[in-house]
Amino acid sequence: MLELREISKSYVSGDNDVKALKAITASFGDDEFVSILGPSGCGKTTLLNIIGGLDKYTSGDLIIDGKSTKDFSDGDWDTYRNHKIGFVFQSYNLIQHLNVLENVEMSLTLNGISKKERTELAKNALKEVGLLDQIKKYPNQLSGGQMQRVAIARAIVNNPSIILADEPTGALDSKTSKQIMELLKEISKDKLIIMVTHNASLAKKYSSRIIKLLDGNIAGDTIQNEKIEQKTEKVEKKNKSALKFWTALYLSFKNLLTKKGRTILTSFAGSIGIIGVALVLAISNGFSLYINSMQQDTLSNYPISIATATVDFSSLNYTEIMSSANTEGTENSITITGDMSQFIEYGHYNCINNNFLNVVKDFELNNITNNSNSNFAGVEYNYYAPIKMLIKTSNSTVKLEKSKNSVSLLSSSSSNLFYPSLKNDDYINDSYKVVYTSPNYDKNDIFGLTLVLNKGNKISYSVLNQLGIQAERDENNRYKPVDFDYLCENVNIQLMYNDDYYVYDSENDSFSIIDTTNEALLNLFEQNQLQQLKITRIIAPKDDSNTNLLSTGVMYSYELQEQYLQNCEQSQIAIKQASKKESQQGTDVYDFYVPFDLEVKEVPNVLNGFKLSSTKSIQNFLTSFFKTSIDIEEAYQMGMQEIGVSSIPQSIVFYPKNFSAKAQVTDLVKNYNANVDEVYQIVISDSSEFLTNTLGTIINIISIVLVAFAGISLVVSSIMIGIITYVSVIERTKEIGILRSIGARKRDIAHIFNAESLIIGALSGVIGIAVNYLLCPIINVIVYKLAGISNIALLSPIHAISLILISMALTFISGSIPSKIASNKNPVECLRSE
Repeated sequence: MLELREISKSYVSGDNDVKALKAITASFGDDEFVSILGPSGCGKTTLLNIIGGLDKYTSGDLIIDGKSTKDFSDGDWDTYRNHKIGFVFQSYNLIQHLNVLENVEMSLTLNGISKKERTELAKNALKEVGLLDQIKKYPNQLSGGQMQRVAIARAIVNNPSIILADEPTGALDSKTSKQIMELLKEISKDKLIIMVTHNASLAKKYSSRIIKLLDGNIAGDTIQNEKIEQKTEKVEKKNKSALKFWTALYLSFKNLLTKKGRTILTSFAGSIGIIGVALVLAISNGFSLYINSMQQDTLSNYPISIATATVDFSSLNYTEIMSSANTEGTENSITITGDMSQFIEYGHYNCINNNFLNVVKDFELNNITNNSNSNFAGVEYNYYAPIKMLIKTSNSTVKLEKSKNSVSLLSSSSSNLFYPSLKNDDYINDSYKVVYTSPNYDKNDIFGLTLVLNKGNKISYSVLNQLGIQAERDENNRYKPVDFDYLCENVNIQLMYNDDYYVYDSENDSFSIIDTTNEALLNLFEQNQLQQLKITRIIAPKDDSNTNLLSTGVMYSYELQEQYLQNCEQSQIAIKQASKKESQQGTDVYDFYVPFDLEVKEVPNVLNGFKLSSTKSIQNFLTSFFKTSIDIEEAYQMGMQEIGVSSIPQSIVFYPKNFSAKAQVTDLVKNYNANVDEVYQIVISDSSEFLTNTLGTIINIISIVLVAFAGISLVVSSIMIGIITYVSVIERTKEIGILRSIGARKRDIAHIFNAESLIIGALSGVIGIAVNYLLCPIINVIVYKLAGISNIALLSPIHAISLILISMALTFISGSIPSKIASNKNPVECLRSE
């Protein structure tokens, strides 16, 4: 079974080469009880460790079942110890945080035996040594003799061929020693027992063979010259020992339970970084949810506009526009910075032609007109209506105001004091309340105007001034409130149609604009020949409204806009312009009766002062401005917008009821763009989405920065856990030796300490998340009292689980070095440690 051939073992001690064993040769039978005697330091334990595969011989060969071990790998030695060897130590070497049954089961666990089977085998082994009634006790609850019996049960449970006992009675009294020796004697009937002892009397009484060692040599062997009979044993291929990771987790968990206080303190310290990151993510998530909620509640049904002239918000970069300084100034130079004129780079011309109109109308028919469960309140087609109004002020001056129903690059005014009502009143009624109606208010009167206030019935001084009302101040130099009645009675507005504004010169076949001096306008106003307009209703946002759908100003009815456009079509200038176009049909230029002023206030100092008098000039300008080729007909239609006559809608407005409807519009445009050239592609103007996306981006950037700072503490705490793991390696050095003696691999040892790191990391993560969930309600109460925003700190479950996993990953990484150190420890040195 076992043969030693010229086994030698040397150690290097300083500059000296110490020879512990010197060419030891011996053979052992299958069922011997061999005692090895000798003084301390003669090499007894070294020989036992070499036979058990815990230590490596320097030269010679160890033959096991006729097979040389010279080429054994670490895995082969681990398997050999697990299947062929059972160790019994003088100091018992039980794992203190495992109970009796678990200590005995451990070598079976390395064999991969099922829980049920290994429990049965362990109980049989404990029954054999007389400890079946002690299986739930822990080592510190047993006597010395009982602990040694547990060690013997652990040694025999795997049915090994060889039992190696190192001073098994050295720490026992004589009575208990006798009991242990009787037990070993009984076991030797079918196993080889090799025992190292100083007790010669016990060796002579119980051993079948005694080998004496002296200075690393065999000094005597009672049957050295006799032929050793060995049974012929069929060599079975044994499975390699392996500790399952779940078992490693269990071992580490049991060990941590013995140090509850330190484990909890360590985990709490490790959770500080998790708490910081979790709070940042909770607040970031809360803000995102708040923005989404605000968008759902107040902006989900905000109209989506597709206008001919728009800005591509998707490519807009405010940082680039507003901070594009190209030079650094000195005391003798000027710093050059960017200005808003750079918005021109993001201008986009939506070519709303008949092709696109047909696509939209089909969409409207299928999804709105013929759909009783439509997600839309409707679709509105707006044609540019440059409504002109005269306003008489309190100091008897008259101002000419031009309204526009949407942003137009061919409008002659940048202010939007007057604008049309939405076709669908539900949008206004949902968000606004009527705070005043005049005695002559009639909802069917298309010439009645509505004044739109801010929340709290507030209006700016500039708006009042534009309406001709001079606000008065009190003794504290604050503006006095203006009565609703007074305001409605004293705002005097008259409507001008095209035939009132454009004067035809038949002699020269041309049109000119009326005299716009104050004297001429005042005289025209007092003639009272124009259509009178009066403010008959005042509205303001509801108290629970979170957004202003309408800007402060004067809103005229949608019906007035329609009537005005019809009048424009029948005006003299429109009729003659159409006639002029017909006479020039087939040419590449259509002359206009009236040159159009370009005053796009959004881009000052770039476009002011241009005058266009033909389709060619309009075409060239639009092509330059939008970097898009515009044909003659499109240029003509855009030019005709100035007089309110065009077949091209200035904008198409969708009125969604929910976010699903917004997605439908997005898909509609996306599908259309996929089938047309780039110059004809459409850009949606959804400022509400741009606003919320911008806010979301800002929050994300801030969150990333804060998480980075909080992450530093997370890394530091992970390093601390790595240090704690190293301390645990030092504390559990004896356990490492025990596990290696019963066949645990190096990687199994690493798994145990990696598992411990993972457990502490998981516990740190759980504590961090738990503390976060305790702090979030407190933060929410504080924020609600300060800002009136509820649930601003709310950690999502996904973030919570992710942080726990991150904590485990970081602690696993930080604990990997100590785990590697543990796996490389010499098992013999580990068993010697206390």
